[in-house]
Amino acid sequence: MKTITHRYGTKLNWIDVLAEAMGGTIDGNFIKGNNALYSGTHFISFLDSRISAMLIDVTYKEKALLEYRNDVGHFIGVYFYILNHEVNFIINDESTLIGKQDYNLSIVDSELDLDYIVDKGTGTYVVCIFIDKTALKEYMHKIPKLKSLPKDVFNAEKNTIICMDRMNIESSILINDFRKRAYDSPLFEFYFRGLVYNLIGNYLNQLVTKKIIISKVMGEDVKSIIASKAMLLESIDGAFPGVDFLAEQVFMSTSKYKKIFTKISGLSPGSFFYSNKLKRAKELLETGQYTVSEVSDKLNYVSISHLAKRFNDMYGISPKEYQNLL
Repeated sequence: MKTITHRYGTKLNWIDVLAEAMGGTIDGNFIKGNNALYSGTHFISFLDSRISAMLIDVTYKEKALLEYRNDVGHFIGVYFYILNHEVNFIINDESTLIGKQDYNLSIVDSELDLDYIVDKGTGTYVVCIFIDKTALKEYMHKIPKLKSLPKDVFNAEKNTIICMDRMNIESSILINDFRKRAYDSPLFEFYFRGLVYNLIGNYLNQLVTKKIIISKVMGEDVKSIIASKAMLLESIDGAFPGVDFLAEQVFMSTSKYKKIFTKISGLSPGSFFYSNKLKRAKELLETGQYTVSEVSDKLNYVSISHLAKRFNDMYGISPKEYQNLL
């Protein structure tokens, strides 16, 4: 497995390093490559002194470990992923999937290292936005519902910004529309800048609905929560094991576990478990192999009516009605 390591950030002093690491050729704002590792394009844009962005449009020809490193903590990375295969996002030896079925938006403090494992044949289309915390703070203060955020959100001594989420439908539409634009268009960078600013706006709109938790997070904390989420997904057919049990498994106090889990996932442990249980119910119904009653039993719901209510709350339709549409 090939290992690629490079820096990144709001300044563009890492472009040469990236080009050399990927075996690509710099052509203006583009890094173009076609070698044993990958074929495709990186496009980098310097929007202003506090925001830069990179578009990654690459298909990997062999399995690779991508290590993203930097030595400053004054900015965050906002990453929007469109992938044809899921990719492992790794902290230490624990991983979570990003891409088609799980998270396709991550917000990560620059003080945390990022590792990804991509398999051979993986096509990646990723918009990476690197934004200085002071700039993000100014944007937030322009939105009434975000203006009252705790001042410690941007205090590096007290808080680490990290969340793994799903992009909203507006962001998905924007990115898919942008993909139709030709790289050789004279207005390509102009439209890319517009895309970046719109994605920042959409992220801020999503943030309005999120509970902001102030907490310092270390790499080991992220590793523990990723491991805990994997355990919850593996036991999705059963009953929710309880927060006390989950905290004990990762050697955290219950209060710390709930806080860190919610901070990283954007959902409480229970909400994460039950939303994924409903996704599993939906998948089972889509196979056409099970009745609603069988799905209810298989996923350990108290009753069919309990499943129906939860399903309707999440999808706006009853399980039976959904099944009839298939």
